[in-house]
Amino acid sequence: MKSEPNLCLKMVGVGCAGLRLLDRVAAAGFPATNFLAVDSDCEHLQRCQIAERIQLGETNRRGWGCSGDEGEGANCVRAARDRIAGKLMGADLVVIVAGMGGGMGGGGAPVVSEIASEGGALVVALAIEPFDLEGRNETARVAVNRLTQVADTVVRMPNQNVMETLGKNASVPECMEAANGHVLGALMGMGRLARADGELNVDFAHVRRLMTGYHGESSLITVEVAGDARPRALVEAILNHPHLNAGSEFRNCEGLIVSLVGDESMSMEEVDEFMAHLKTAASRAKVILGVHVDDAMGKGMGAMMLMPRRTVKEVLPTSMKPEPLKISMPTTPRNQPASTRDFQQQQLPLVPISKGRFDKGEPNLHDGEDLDVPTFLRRNMILN
Repeated sequence: MKSEPNLCLKMVGVGCAGLRLLDRVAAAGFPATNFLAVDSDCEHLQRCQIAERIQLGETNRRGWGCSGDEGEGANCVRAARDRIAGKLMGADLVVIVAGMGGGMGGGGAPVVSEIASEGGALVVALAIEPFDLEGRNETARVAVNRLTQVADTVVRMPNQNVMETLGKNASVPECMEAANGHVLGALMGMGRLARADGELNVDFAHVRRLMTGYHGESSLITVEVAGDARPRALVEAILNHPHLNAGSEFRNCEGLIVSLVGDESMSMEEVDEFMAHLKTAASRAKVILGVHVDDAMGKGMGAMMLMPRRTVKEVLPTSMKPEPLKISMPTTPRNQPASTRDFQQQQLPLVPISKGRFDKGEPNLHDGEDLDVPTFLRRNMILN
């Protein structure tokens, strides 16, 4: 694949799950300038044959993994901050792939994202969430929240959805291969955004303008259809995708990034019809479109769609909002000078109180006055 001129795209795999996909994506022709494998586990790193490897935690981990400790994963990456920053220098787009259930992925990926963002890159993170049976759901949720704070956008890839789609009788290798294939397909669809050999190429400047600073989640889906009415069927497949609540999300989304692919029989009329159906479903969205011809599609037509969403702060319902503090103000008009306002203050109910066991003691007299009695009582003063 030929990447967009002057576009520097770098891909980083963090932790076991990220490394497992890194070489497969590179071998499939993902148009990255560099592939970087980051982990503290020597065995996982040695399996990466294409990517450049960075060994972390050489002193404290001694070639082992982080044992599910997110704090340890974050510390390992921080200790190698300068090395990682040097490898990511000059990148326009950094794609990070990491599992959210482990120590290196869950703890280290947010730090890698922060380093890439500080270097000026647009950061897109693919967060692979564990199966429910792994018992790491809460860990993954916290890791995703951390990642959204530093990456421009985060694409969640839940393995559990793949398992539910395959059914209960699917074998362990089938589930793992399907989960990896799901992420691989999403990455390859995203890779087309950086290609310069399409019939219509995506302008990366538009993508950067749309996505920079979102710090939220994105929906990323890939669909393929075949038949005579391919454009309409393709949009319907997008709207009915199980990972997308298209009815509400499409109506309110601000932007869509779409990569359309088909064989040489795909006509401009079909592309125009596809865009017409898409704009009907998402009338408010600014659509960035790329079109590519790939004979491997046969008679099919496919689309990759990335829909960024801004993080929305939670708003308490009216019934849960605290009552405002009520302050009684004087009735004097606001435009009256402060010196002429007649502020009324209540007199304090001040009365003498007993000194307890000291009542029977000798009084502390001076010039005939008992100094143990407060002055305002001795002199019969009124305090306002």
